[in-house]
Amino acid sequence: MNTGSSAPKVLIVGAGPTGLTLGINLLRAGVPCRVIDKLPEPLPYSRALGLHARTLEIFDAMGVLAAVRAESRPLSRIRVHGEKGPLADLDFSELASPFPELLCCPQPRLEALLEQRYRRLGGDLWRGAELLEASQDGSGVTAVVRYRDRDEVLGTQILVGADGAHSRVRELLGLPFEGHDYREHFLLADVDWAPPQLDDDAFHGFMLAEGNLAAIPMPEGWRLVISENGDPEDEDRPPRLEDFQARLRAALGDQVPLPESARWMSRFTIQRRLVSHYRRNRILLAGDACHVQSPLGAQGMNTGIGDAFNLAWKLVLFCRGHGGGKLLDSYQQERRPVAEEMLRGVDALSRASLVRARVLRGARDSLIKLAGGRPRMSRRLVRRASQLDVHYRYSPLVDAGPDAEMGWRHQGPLPGDRVPDATLVSQRDGGERRVQALLRQPLHHLLVQLGEEPDARVRVILHALLSRLPDEYLNELRVTVISRGDLELDPAQGAMARAVHLWRDEQGAFEAAFGAASRLWLMRPDGHLAYRAPLTDADYLFAYLERMLRGA
Repeated sequence: MNTGSSAPKVLIVGAGPTGLTLGINLLRAGVPCRVIDKLPEPLPYSRALGLHARTLEIFDAMGVLAAVRAESRPLSRIRVHGEKGPLADLDFSELASPFPELLCCPQPRLEALLEQRYRRLGGDLWRGAELLEASQDGSGVTAVVRYRDRDEVLGTQILVGADGAHSRVRELLGLPFEGHDYREHFLLADVDWAPPQLDDDAFHGFMLAEGNLAAIPMPEGWRLVISENGDPEDEDRPPRLEDFQARLRAALGDQVPLPESARWMSRFTIQRRLVSHYRRNRILLAGDACHVQSPLGAQGMNTGIGDAFNLAWKLVLFCRGHGGGKLLDSYQQERRPVAEEMLRGVDALSRASLVRARVLRGARDSLIKLAGGRPRMSRRLVRRASQLDVHYRYSPLVDAGPDAEMGWRHQGPLPGDRVPDATLVSQRDGGERRVQALLRQPLHHLLVQLGEEPDARVRVILHALLSRLPDEYLNELRVTVISRGDLELDPAQGAMARAVHLWRDEQGAFEAAFGAASRLWLMRPDGHLAYRAPLTDADYLFAYLERMLRGA
């Protein structure tokens, strides 16, 4: 048994999108980590394809979005078809996001791009490494890993299991993974095919009497997914393109020949499962190790990436000696409700799409047509599917000043909400700046919003705020002052004042999203609002910062 390997601060089990996303974000913040994966090389095929708008925002912060987009096919809408024709179009282009689209990127391509980014940041990746055992005490975790025919003993502060539905880490923790299996079976085929009847910038879903059909344009070719009719004999025979041809004939007619062979075909079943706990002391779980669900709606991979983005900044602070167990507890408190809601929504969508009775199919189609015909309702559905509505309003980590306007008629995001984007102008060079682009610096960002014409009192408070922010927060915090016109700061206010961004809200985009007043908005490294208050409540901000960023 070899104990000579250098010890990472965080050991991540699983080199899929969740594990690599976590590793990239740790390295961006200067926390060394190692990713291990049991497979000697990535699988060439996978069921996961879709990347939603919220995930694209995360990838933009990580510096991988351009590379991912170059390997993807952008989809502008979901088109739902019934037995009698189109039922609804759900349009992504109206999303309030800098990236209003759905990208179709096969998981092997995505993993290769994430691995490339991870390695460029200096990340250590062991493939063909199997986790055998893991134990922990108050100071860290000891893991036994079989790698290159030797058993390595690795010490680490934190171990994260991002090792999928059959997680070894979850097994070692003895955590129940409760849920159920769906009875239905599905067939999948990736084919080199270009159907003239179907737009190649849309996800097409057909709900037919014969069963469902999904037709998804990929960067090359199309993916077809059909539900089987429940014949037990079907489970023992390999998938055939004839099965897909019959379903296509029901959806589009006779003039849709498929090629003679597929690039890949598979039969699969789906599950709905959720782990009881995301954390046991210094060992945590993320992604499919926590939750598995139907692929309908493309939520699973996106939710796992969201887990990693939420967890990363908390591990950064913890490894620096801040926050303690309460900070790690907040990971489950914030992310498990997201998974619960996602599982409920996907389960309802799956069950509705698989109904067999004619009366129920008719009622379902009428409801879909009704929703598609109401723009407000369809926009809400698309926003929810794109995970832009995910919030942590009930998290113990978020708060507001005592005089914050927090009611039904509030303006701007509530504590825990995703911070909306807005385009502004740099006072220093006149270039465009985006609020969410601040996430490229993995820190907390304090947005100081000034009213139309900052009066003497506001200027005094701003001066005191910048003067009182101690130099020690420079490692965890950056300040951006947003005003309608040019603003001058006194250089004597210290290092924080010299480092502050000065942005102008020339077109009123920030005011439209956040309201018109002098306020403080503290954005977390994951893009959610940590704290909001009027500028006059600046004193309370320091107590919050001490509790969240310096608390033990």
